[in-house]
Amino acid sequence: MKKVLPGLLLLAILPLQVFAWNWRTRISVSLEDQPLYVYCDHLEKTYGIPFSYSRDVVNLNRRMTLRVRDMPLREVLDQLFADNGIQYRRIGGLLVLAAKQPFQRTISGYVEDAATGEKLIGATVYAPHLKAGTVTNNYGFYSFTTLRDTLSLFVSYTGYNAMQVPVRERDSKQLNFKLSPSNTLGEVEVSETLPRLQDQTQMSKVNVNMSQTKTMPRILGEADVLRSIQAMPGVSGGMEGTSGIHVRGGSPDQNLILLDGTPVYNSTHLFGVFSVFNPDVIKNVDLYKGAFPARYGGRLSSVVDISMKDGDMYNHHGELSIGLLASRMAAEGPIVKGKTSYILTARRTYADLLLQDAANKELKLGEQGEFWAYFYDANLKINHIFSPKDRLYLSAYGGEDNLTMHRNEVFDSVQGAPKRYHEEMKFRLGWGNQAYALRWNHIFNPQLFSNVTVNYSQFRFNTDYTYKYMALDTPRLRENDNAFGRYYSKVDNLGAKIDFDYRPNPSHIMRFGAQGTWHVFRPGITAFNNVSDDQQLADTTYNDQTHGGVELSLYFENDWKIRDSMHLNLGVHASAFLVEGRAYTSIQPRLGFRYMLPRRWALKMSYTVMTQYIHLLTNNAATFLPTDLWVAATDKVPPMHAQQLALGLAKTTNDNRYEMSVEGYYKRMENVIQYQEQNADFNSATKSWEDLVVVGRGWSYGTEVLLQKKQDRFKGWIGYTLAWSRRAFPNINQGRVFPYKYDRRHELEVVLTQQLGKRWEVSAQWQYASGLPLTLPVASYENVTEPSPHMPPPEFEPGTQPVDVYRDQYTVRMHDVHRLDLGATYTKQRKKARYMLSFGLYNTYNRKNPFFYYYKHNPDSQKRELTMLSILPVLPSVSWAVRF
Repeated sequence: MKKVLPGLLLLAILPLQVFAWNWRTRISVSLEDQPLYVYCDHLEKTYGIPFSYSRDVVNLNRRMTLRVRDMPLREVLDQLFADNGIQYRRIGGLLVLAAKQPFQRTISGYVEDAATGEKLIGATVYAPHLKAGTVTNNYGFYSFTTLRDTLSLFVSYTGYNAMQVPVRERDSKQLNFKLSPSNTLGEVEVSETLPRLQDQTQMSKVNVNMSQTKTMPRILGEADVLRSIQAMPGVSGGMEGTSGIHVRGGSPDQNLILLDGTPVYNSTHLFGVFSVFNPDVIKNVDLYKGAFPARYGGRLSSVVDISMKDGDMYNHHGELSIGLLASRMAAEGPIVKGKTSYILTARRTYADLLLQDAANKELKLGEQGEFWAYFYDANLKINHIFSPKDRLYLSAYGGEDNLTMHRNEVFDSVQGAPKRYHEEMKFRLGWGNQAYALRWNHIFNPQLFSNVTVNYSQFRFNTDYTYKYMALDTPRLRENDNAFGRYYSKVDNLGAKIDFDYRPNPSHIMRFGAQGTWHVFRPGITAFNNVSDDQQLADTTYNDQTHGGVELSLYFENDWKIRDSMHLNLGVHASAFLVEGRAYTSIQPRLGFRYMLPRRWALKMSYTVMTQYIHLLTNNAATFLPTDLWVAATDKVPPMHAQQLALGLAKTTNDNRYEMSVEGYYKRMENVIQYQEQNADFNSATKSWEDLVVVGRGWSYGTEVLLQKKQDRFKGWIGYTLAWSRRAFPNINQGRVFPYKYDRRHELEVVLTQQLGKRWEVSAQWQYASGLPLTLPVASYENVTEPSPHMPPPEFEPGTQPVDVYRDQYTVRMHDVHRLDLGATYTKQRKKARYMLSFGLYNTYNRKNPFFYYYKHNPDSQKRELTMLSILPVLPSVSWAVRF
């Protein structure tokens, strides 16, 4: 009894209703816009239901309205807590509240242009209350795993009106977002939804704005995406007026240029003045100067990933442009509305037609002479939707350059007895690219996306000449000379790859895949035939053989958000190259790291290893002809390797108007090659080319600074580069380190655009670059030859030919380069068409910048003099375009 009485007394003093409530207790509540803790107090005071919870664990500050009458307690509690992330359970007489384990669901799909159905690359999908989001991949696909209580998402993309999308369903689903283009400047995006530079793990990457590319100053009326890339820090354009790119001291062959995932080996037209990429068909361009994602491999210096437009799914459009140098057209529209679309572009120059008479006179081609210099290219892409989970893309590119000089004249001999001769010379130079890709996108589930690609690419280069000579007034003795030569190079690629994009949650984005490529090289053939008076025939052919190699690769990368202030990108690219019974292998780790410093400055670091299995044989002498030859690694010439370490700071201002970044990098290269002789000629492209090159090492390092304004009517950027590029070879320059031929110490680029009202946009670009290194001979001697029966060369006395002697490499530098370009575009929108009139002024103050240097014989001093050739003076341009 002594043990029982205290318990009975305790029961007597407790309210009887504490143990009287159950799940069927009837509840009546009528409260409006009150916090959850008010409902808990009401139930405890009115019905004696005690609650137990911690305010650090359970959030009872959320407000809601509830009006119920005579409803069971369990149903009331479900209405209060089920949608607020709170779970409840009874323990003894207490109702214990705890945070509900979050149920997740995955929302995935495509972000596209509402008017055309064009997929948008790099669009942002963002959950504001979670402060988390994701971006679309290269096919416009996104996958975002979030809490089931996420009520809305923000979707934004540069140049489009942002939208807030309610998400009512609580299960995983596929949801496509359609954004409408912004018609009013200044209301383009919601600032909090834009991806900021400091939030990205990726460094050394530049996204090229195509709309800004089209408004930049143009050369001869043609907009060019590679010229926009040249204006970025760390990227050099090489010789004046060319559109090639040299990234962080690397050579042209070290750039991987992809068009819809297919490699393009030569990216320039018209001796490098224009690129092969028609701006009318380009949707997105990404440049990677370092910190290469693991999915890319095969080059040392850069990756330029270019995506073509898909074509309008709903309406037909066309565009026609006429300029001083070239005309182009574009057409796009649905084949099956909402299911299949196409886009077709084509362009051709007509400089040869305009300059025919002037070229004949300047080159002394004779009355029957001919001069042709033109290029053309065309793009086609077809896009078909099989189902919400399956899409097929077919893309094709073809382009070609041609130069023909035909000299045909009759002249009198300058030697001996008077004779009349007929001389005919024909020189043809041509090169071209082809690129084809078939791609299949498939969504396995809301978190897993795949892309399968089969592609083919080809680059070919061809030079041939014919020389015919005969005496006209010696009927008994026919003096004949008939020579023919041909030199060409060709590379073919056939590849297949599969890529997976797996996004289990916003903190992890995983990519993995495999690729195989079959390379076929024909590095050059030279053939000569000579038929003279004695009817002797000489026929010489070099290197008439084909070399092939197979490149295989696997990759995996994981973009991991460790916490808000720390991101990590880990990856590995494993590859192998099988050639002539030899197997080269390479494991290439990739690391990217980002840490958020105070005041939202991001500290970024990257380390990458790259391997390149193909080489480019390049003439060391200054030349503007594309006579370089692609060859594969062999037993004697191994693949190139590079390691690059980069460290930088980046920040986007809170209003998203300005971006600032500074990067320092150091790159070390192994097994780079160079001809041993300074002036390697066509005959170097023989089967013994391995014996004519030397293998060495390279280094490049420097600092890049970029300040960019990306919004409002006034936009532009300022970029500065301080850089060094070095090479060392055992048998060149006595083994000492020397500056590489693409070593530029300083480069400064200023690009500005200003919107004037609704119709005018003006732009200016000013650039400065230090001079490139140049190798000059230290001596020369005369090589005595047999006198020619033809007219002697004007520079030299008959029977002599100077032979240069070289010692040290790149001992002097060319003149510095600087230039101001101006542009203006007038746009007028009509009901069914938009008209654009573009004006340009290239090299506004007529600066004579060096194209290349050569020695020229001075007849007055009887000495050879170093002469600078400058080919691009001040050049005005105008072009007219209509889009309908």
